[in-house]
Amino acid sequence: MPGEEAHFYTPRVSIGATTWYVATSPPKKRRVTINDVARKAGVNKGTVSRALRGMDGVGAETRARILAAAEELEYSASELGMALATGSTRTVGIVLPSLRSWYFSEVASGASDVLSNAGFRIELINLDIDSDFLQIDSEQFARLFRQLGAGRSRDALLFAGTTSIPEDGGRALVPVAAHGGPLATAPGVFVDHWEGGRLVAAHLTGLGHSALAMVDGRMLGKVDASIWEQRSAGFLAGVADSGLDPDTVRQLRPGDCRSADGEQIGKDLLASPDSLPSAVFCHSDELAFGLIASLRRGGVHCPQDISVAGFDDHPMAHLWDLTTVDQHAYAQGVRAAQALLGMLGLSSPDTEAQLPATERLSVELIIRDSTSPVLRSL
Repeated sequence: MPGEEAHFYTPRVSIGATTWYVATSPPKKRRVTINDVARKAGVNKGTVSRALRGMDGVGAETRARILAAAEELEYSASELGMALATGSTRTVGIVLPSLRSWYFSEVASGASDVLSNAGFRIELINLDIDSDFLQIDSEQFARLFRQLGAGRSRDALLFAGTTSIPEDGGRALVPVAAHGGPLATAPGVFVDHWEGGRLVAAHLTGLGHSALAMVDGRMLGKVDASIWEQRSAGFLAGVADSGLDPDTVRQLRPGDCRSADGEQIGKDLLASPDSLPSAVFCHSDELAFGLIASLRRGGVHCPQDISVAGFDDHPMAHLWDLTTVDQHAYAQGVRAAQALLGMLGLSSPDTEAQLPATERLSVELIIRDSTSPVLRSL
């Protein structure tokens, strides 16, 4: 009722029993400044600035007095003013090639958790490109980096993608995954895709499978396909280690690594049911999901008729009971963020020691019910 909040209203006209009010704003409080805090605490404003930013050079008693004064006066430092004074905005841009990929989202989630705990604000930057690789030696990429990083009030950029990164200013980019050896220009996290492929081959051949197929996830016309090449090379090496001829492995290339591509491979295999492999390694879990669904619709069941293994440990993999390789996407983001903090001269609050500049992240074979010993006669 207006009468209950009379201090927010000014009566204007009374007609009979009805009183009309118009809303008015309460008196504006003067904005509290750093000078007010300094006067309240009995120090100069430089000491207040250092205390509120957690810098050294301020005694414990003085710091406590300053914090108490700031709280009493309800003082909050201007982020813009802090940025101008320190050259830091406490903002990191996490660049994702696409928001539609679970992998990029998972990497971003791990990085965001670390950076948020370290006091950074996170900006997600969606490139919305249909690729998981950023060709860093191109002028297009260099221009993109300049556009994203320069004058955008960000302390750093973190790329959640399979890319190698050149040095630019010593702190701008941190790779999440790189291939072909450690980077010399920036710290990163390196995922051993070759070893993941080898682990799958050892598992399938250990179950007695010899009629093998591999579904290659590389995109047609893609400039860089190193992760797929490494997964393939590791798998074929594992087949050779088992005593089988790697040339007998059927290599199938649908043109991408999505569920729809796995479905198409399933249809192609069903067209020649007498030559079905007994086990299939898919370069991605999404390929495996589509393949299993397509084969099931055609009356071929997994693992009774065919064993299927994937790579990634997609969040849905356990619901499909899919045997797969866990590449620890969330941990990739965590470690990339920790490396970025190291580049900025900071430390992660949840890590006592800084990570080495190049640390290989171990992959792990997760065995579920989509693979089993050979159950059908070939």
